[in-house]
Amino acid sequence: MIIVARDGSGDYTSLQAAVDGVTESGRAPVIILMRAGEYQEKVVIHRNNIRIVGEDPETTVLTWNGCAKDTYPDGTEKGTFLSSTLMVTGHNVEVENLTVRNDAGDGRKVGQAVAVYAAGDRGVWRNCRMIACQDTLFCGPLRIPNVIEEIGDRRGAAEAVTRVEDGHLTWSRQYFENCFIRGDVDFIFGSYRCWFEKCTLFMNERGGWYTAANTNRHQPHGMVFHRCRLTGACGEGEASLGRPWRAFARTVFLDCEMDAHVAPDGFRDWDGERVVTERYGEWHTRGARADQRSRHPAQKRLTDEDAAVITLQEVIGGWDGWRPDRRTPTWFLCGDSTMADYPPERAPMAGWGQMLQPLLPENIFVQNEAINGRSSKSFIDEGRLEAVDLCLRPGDRLIVCFGHNDEKQQDPSRYTSPEETYPAYLGKYLETARRHGAEPILVTSVPRRLFGADEKLIPTHGAYPAAVRALAEREKVRLIDLESAAAVLVEQAGPEGSKALYCHVPAGHPHYPEGAADNSHLHERGAVKIAKLFLDLMSGRARVNAPDAACADAPADLGGLIAREDWVLNENR
Repeated sequence: MIIVARDGSGDYTSLQAAVDGVTESGRAPVIILMRAGEYQEKVVIHRNNIRIVGEDPETTVLTWNGCAKDTYPDGTEKGTFLSSTLMVTGHNVEVENLTVRNDAGDGRKVGQAVAVYAAGDRGVWRNCRMIACQDTLFCGPLRIPNVIEEIGDRRGAAEAVTRVEDGHLTWSRQYFENCFIRGDVDFIFGSYRCWFEKCTLFMNERGGWYTAANTNRHQPHGMVFHRCRLTGACGEGEASLGRPWRAFARTVFLDCEMDAHVAPDGFRDWDGERVVTERYGEWHTRGARADQRSRHPAQKRLTDEDAAVITLQEVIGGWDGWRPDRRTPTWFLCGDSTMADYPPERAPMAGWGQMLQPLLPENIFVQNEAINGRSSKSFIDEGRLEAVDLCLRPGDRLIVCFGHNDEKQQDPSRYTSPEETYPAYLGKYLETARRHGAEPILVTSVPRRLFGADEKLIPTHGAYPAAVRALAEREKVRLIDLESAAAVLVEQAGPEGSKALYCHVPAGHPHYPEGAADNSHLHERGAVKIAKLFLDLMSGRARVNAPDAACADAPADLGGLIAREDWVLNENR
C-alpha cells in the first residue's frame, strides 16, 4: 500500500508522485491511500491496476482550476479536454471516497472546466464527489494531438481519436456507484458506455443539461442511469435531462427519482440536426417529474420488457464479462517478516504471504501489509492497521499472524504479554474487520527451525500460539494453526532436509556473499510450501507431504479448496 499525505507522514505528498512511483502491478491492484487534506494538483493516472482510496470523501479533496480558456504561450486557447483536474488513462483504475473538484468557476466566464476525464477502460468510481460547473465529467477517448502532446508519456492505454466530438465507435467502459456529480451545462458527457448506479446528479443554480452523449450510431448503449436521484439548486424546470451532442446519442434513465428542477419535457434537441430520438428513454421515473405525458415526443417511453434487457451486464459487461458491481474480495495480510513481501535483492528469502496470490484463483486479490520486525502492538502503534481499516470492505478478509516479535521483552515498543496485552491487541484486528463486514482470521506463527538431540522440533514461541487459539475460541473466529501444521512438515523433513525450507544459502550467493543460515525466515521454496499449507488449512483439508517431498515445486491442487470456500462475492453482498 502506498500512502499519500500532505503533512509528509506518508510515502508521498502528492497523488501524481505516487502514481508515477508505481512501476508495475501484478494481478492485484496497487492501493494508493490518500489521507485527508486538500491536494491542489492536476493529476493523470496513467498506470493500469490502480485503486485509489480517499480517507473520507468530504475531507479528501483533489482540486485544480483548469479551464477551456487557458492558453498556450502563443495565446491559443487549450480547450475543454486539457482542463481536467483528474484524468485517467490507465485501465482497471478504481477510485473511491474522493472529492474531485474543478475550481475554475462559472462557464460563462471561463468556458468548460472538467473535474474528471475518464479515458481508460474498466474504470470504477465509488462514493466519489465530482464538482464543477460546465462539463464536470467526461467519459471518452483522448484527443489527438493536443491532449496526447500535453500529457506525453502519461498517455497510458487509453483510446485516442482525432476528434472526440465525432462520436467514434468506442469500446471502453466506466462504472459509477453512489457518486455525487454536480455541474450545469452538459455536465456528464462523452461517448463511452457508462453505468451510473444510485448516484446523485445535482444541477447548479445556472441550470442546463444533465447529460450530453455522443454515442456512435453502431453502439447499442451509451449512458445508463439506474436508481439515481436528479436534483439541484436551479429554478423549477430549468434542468433538462440531456441533449444529443451528436446524432444517435444514447441516454436512458431507469427507476430514477426526479424532483421539480427537472424540465417537464425531459430531453431537448441540440439543434435541427442533433435531435432527440428513441435512443433516449425513461422507465419508472419517480418523484415530482414522474409524469411523462409532457416529455419530448421522440423520446422512448420504455416498457417493462424494454427495460428488462438494459442490464449492467448487457451495457458494460463486454466480451470479458466485467461485473464491477461485484467487488473482488481482498485478503489483507497483517503480520511480521515470516509473512511479508521481500524485494528481489533479498531473494531467495521470502515470506509465505508473498506466495499466496499466484496460488489463488483470479477472483481474489491479496494485499500483503505484513512488514519485518513488527509485533501486534507496533503494527498498530505505527498506524498500519488504521490504513488497512480505511480500505477494508464487506467480503474482504483480514488475516493476522504475529508472535515472533511480540516475544521480545527487551523491546517495550514491540513486547506484549501472552496472557493480557497480546490477545488485547489481536482483538483490535478482530474489531476492525467486523466493523466493515470483513472476516477476521487468526493465524499462529511459523515455527523456527530448532531441533533437539532427538531430532524433534523444539517449540520457541512459548505461550503465544496458545493465546491465539484461546482468543479464536473465545471470539468464535476462524483459526489457522499454522504453527502446529508447519511443525509436522519441518519435522518430517528432518534436521538436514528442513534447511531447504528456510533461508540457508551457501557462500558466494550474489545477495548473500558470506552465505546465510537463517532458521526463522523462509526460503522461496519454503514460503511456497507454507502458503500451500495455509490454503489447505483454510479449506479444512490440510495435507502434510512426506519428508522427501517437502520442497516439491508442484502446485497444490486447489480444486477442493475452491469448492469449499465461498470466494466469489454473492450478488447480494
